Amino acid sequence: MIGSETYKVGIYLRLSREDELKGESGSISNQRDIIHKYIRDNNLLFIDEYVDDGVSGTEFDREGWNRLISDIEAKRINMVITKDLSRFGRNEGQQLRYLDYFYENSIRYVAILDNVDTFDEYNTSNEMIPIQCFFNEKHVRDTSKKMKASVHSKRSQGNFLGKTAPYGYIKDPNNKYKLLIDEDSAQVVRKIFRLFVQGKSISEISRILTDEKIPIPSEYKQLKVGIKSTAYGIWGLRTISDMLQLPTYVGDLTQGRSKKPSYKSKRRIRPKKEDWIICENKCPAIIDRETFNLAQDIYNRNKNQGKNTQDILLKGFVYCKECGHTIGFRLQKANTKSRGEVTRCYGNCNYWSKYKKYGVCTPHNIKYYELEELILNEIKMMCKKYLKENDLKNILANSDKAKKVLYDLEVRLKRLENEVEFSSKKKEDLYNDKLEGIIDLDMYKRMTNRITEETLSKQNEINEITTKIYNIKNNIIEHNQKYDKVIKEYLSMKKPSVQLLSSIIDKIVIDEDKNVDIYYKFKPF
Repeated sequence: MIGSETYKVGIYLRLSREDELKGESGSISNQRDIIHKYIRDNNLLFIDEYVDDGVSGTEFDREGWNRLISDIEAKRINMVITKDLSRFGRNEGQQLRYLDYFYENSIRYVAILDNVDTFDEYNTSNEMIPIQCFFNEKHVRDTSKKMKASVHSKRSQGNFLGKTAPYGYIKDPNNKYKLLIDEDSAQVVRKIFRLFVQGKSISEISRILTDEKIPIPSEYKQLKVGIKSTAYGIWGLRTISDMLQLPTYVGDLTQGRSKKPSYKSKRRIRPKKEDWIICENKCPAIIDRETFNLAQDIYNRNKNQGKNTQDILLKGFVYCKECGHTIGFRLQKANTKSRGEVTRCYGNCNYWSKYKKYGVCTPHNIKYYELEELILNEIKMMCKKYLKENDLKNILANSDKAKKVLYDLEVRLKRLENEVEFSSKKKEDLYNDKLEGIIDLDMYKRMTNRITEETLSKQNEINEITTKIYNIKNNIIEHNQKYDKVIKEYLSMKKPSVQLLSSIIDKIVIDEDKNVDIYYKFKPF
């Protein structure tokens, strides 16, 4: 015993999920046996034990640890023993802070296997505590990196590693890395996309689903495992928004949409979309790709628009020519003598509205309903002209042009393939010349490298030509027929839906003199 003080011991035992893999050597019972032997051998007074089972050492908000600190504050114990420093924790900063706390409150700390005893001034192992703490945390950091790399690799190969399947799916009972469609919830997913492309806002969809008492995803999971509930919940706007942007629904398995900022943190953050892990065609599709792409188009148009603009057909389509930002619209109600209360709508450049005091851009004041009438009439004229120009005679003429392009591409492809094949023979001849001493090693390297670079360039061109040939053979007539159908539907309606307009229009650009340019998704002529 050091000094004459009676030491009242609290033993601290911790086991993480990683430690469980090590078997009995790292178990709670093994730690307990080692510490109790030390207590017996040193005639110490055992007061209590504090256990955290299955808890990471990187964070200190642990039930057992918090109780230990409370007992120190209450003067119930004045000595803490662990099997080693890593049982204390694996967070260097927090460990050193608590060791300072022990020192300031005259608490003796012993880590048996690391030969640490803070009250033994002749113990040189105490000097190694900061270094040992550093390596304990480094172990966690390195393990975390390896696990992240392993998870990223498996996800990149199209394996689903989530704890639960996304709403609309279930895990394949025969392969936990694969997803199957859950038809009950998949119907709700299809309903959400259908309502959205028909022009319903996210808040309107939320009200519809809530009013129809469709269980929210969290409640639905409870029902699927047999937990009965009458609380269907209110559909959140964020939930619907996330679903509308999830590529998994078209069969492109998407993972990594949330992550911890650090292995020390419990908090989760949402990475940028470009950092998601997306594997094409790795799960069954609930939504067809055309509907999904249309939903993305509408979503991106509307995300920066103000509230109470659901009835404005052109919202998200109209851009300022001078600065490139969207034109925003606002509804106003006014009382008139002749017609009573009327609704008017005006538009301005959003960039100008936000930063007008800095003199950026100009207002671009627009009367919305006049603009809408002008735009719809212009589109109708263009659509009628398109259908007239693309009659059977013109399609056949275009087909003849396509055949000429196709012939030229196939001739070029054959020539390139022959040149690539000849390049291989040239490299073999060069190798034989080197063996026979006709050329030296340096010349062989230079010549073969030049041939290889030329071959790679030709191979890239072959790939591009092959793609063009495929598109010409498979897509030209289908593409025309697709727009013919959409345009005929547009002309048959008095006023088109947002869905239909999005199929035809890419954007509308207005300059400060109110000149209008319409950019179509199809090639007008």
